[in-house]
Amino acid sequence: MKAHAGDTGKGPVEVVKQGNVRVPIYQTVNRIYRREQGTGERRLIAEHPQFTVAFYAGARRVKRKFTDLARARAEALNAAIRLAGGETEALKLTGLDRATYVEALRQLREWKPSITLTQAVSDHIRAARCLPDGVSLDQAVSEYLRRHPAGLPQKTVPQVVDELVSAKKSAGRSDEYAYELEKRLGRFARSFAVPIGSVTGRQIGEWIHGLGLSGRSQNNFRRIINTFFQFAKRRGYLPRDWDEMSGVERADDDSGDIEVFSPAELRRLLAACAAPVVERGVPRTREEMIPYLTIAAFAGLRSAEIARLDWSEIHLCGPERFIEVKAAKSKTASRRIVPVTDNLAAWLGPQAQSSGPVVPFSRRDKQLYQFLAPTAGIEWKRNGLRHSFISYRLALIKNVHQVSLEAGNSAQMVFQHYRQLVTETAAREWFGLSPLTRDGAGIIPLPAAAADRGSAPSAVAGETVPPPASLPAAQPSA
Repeated sequence: MKAHAGDTGKGPVEVVKQGNVRVPIYQTVNRIYRREQGTGERRLIAEHPQFTVAFYAGARRVKRKFTDLARARAEALNAAIRLAGGETEALKLTGLDRATYVEALRQLREWKPSITLTQAVSDHIRAARCLPDGVSLDQAVSEYLRRHPAGLPQKTVPQVVDELVSAKKSAGRSDEYAYELEKRLGRFARSFAVPIGSVTGRQIGEWIHGLGLSGRSQNNFRRIINTFFQFAKRRGYLPRDWDEMSGVERADDDSGDIEVFSPAELRRLLAACAAPVVERGVPRTREEMIPYLTIAAFAGLRSAEIARLDWSEIHLCGPERFIEVKAAKSKTASRRIVPVTDNLAAWLGPQAQSSGPVVPFSRRDKQLYQFLAPTAGIEWKRNGLRHSFISYRLALIKNVHQVSLEAGNSAQMVFQHYRQLVTETAAREWFGLSPLTRDGAGIIPLPAAAADRGSAPSAVAGETVPPPASLPAAQPSA
């Protein structure tokens, strides 16, 4: 290493050597002055020898001063040993390498003066090693920033789940729907208690597949989770172009054959509504569930549609008897008219009101699964009443398009899943089930002719419905 001129412009008094490294020591004079008060003139009051050790540490020149030559010599030897040991390898660089090194230091200090070049290089290498071949660190950072734009609120999955459930309840959605959200998304949130922006489509797909559920149940989870992320985008918790759910494949719907109730099973369910039970020491029946059961069984409305139904939308008087499913209350967001069969009119008549909710209780699923079905001694079939209506209705009137209009399904869906599922004889028995007799003798069928006449009205809005045939008077439940 070349010696460097001292402050006096003269050569060093000594040069300490260690291998190829040389550290010079320069001798100067340290003079101390003081300004006179009043005149302001500088006056020399003391001077003594001074020894300066000078060397380069990287691109920075270091000068250390001592009043004693022995101390300066010791510091020069220490510096030479460190330099010879390679602590400042940049001193050996020449030409383009030296310029690159200096430029790297300049950029690093402009960005973050507190970090060293070694730290910056180590961080870069560690991050780059985690990336797949062909993916640059710049690409990874760009993707991160796309998923985590500056200014987005930092929300976790459980926090947004709570907001979604609260928002749906405030919007007047049914208790059943809110319960489904809480049940499915609560399970999802427990597995993903992380920032919402960090969840990937691959993780979601693997999680759903790992639940070990049927294809239909997997698709139900996918639908609910997609609702969750769409809500998060509307709230500004995710970028507008967030589209991880598009990579989550739908499962094959391997739910098997459509399950329907037999007329005998429906008879037992209806009879169970009138069976006296004791709850919390108070005797009671479940007759308030009769409208729910009979509308589902004989008009085919969906569970959520019945939950939103008002008595003012059920027309039992006049030449036309029908249920109006308004667009706002329909799953398909389109209005439809469903005819009221003779036996359904007989069941609803004793409980009909001018207005008010048809279903006054919450948690219909709990009422059906935990109470009614066990009392009747049968196993509950999911969506079984609606499936039964479509199957028996199609077997009776043999008109796919009319049944699809009444049920709010596509004709293709009705034809593929419900054709030839039940017999016409069973269909006549289904639509012939009438209310209990006053003496509790049991459920008696309507005359076959009445069942036929009550089963043919059209569900298309604007078409007329034939007036009902005369019916036996509906009697109070036993």
